[in-house]
Amino acid sequence: MNTAIAITAIIAAFLLGSIIVYAIRDTAVAKHKASARYPHPDGDLTVLGPEIFASKDQQVICWKGENYTRQTEPR
Repeated sequence: MNTAIAITAIIAAFLLGSIIVYAIRDTAVAKHKASARYPHPDGDLTVLGPEIFASKDQQVICWKGENYTRQTEPR
């Protein structure tokens, strides 16, 4: 009977430890995301938001890995 109680206590401690670890990790991730302010310079780029970058000369915008360039206005 004591073995079953010991096993249950070990499982409960493991689950509680896992919950605490995930809570700490999620809090750290949330703080990191909250600390990101846009726009901000980053090397040769300006970060406009998550997954959105612009070149310093404002000729190219990269959004989700796709590059978009400025086009001349039609006449």
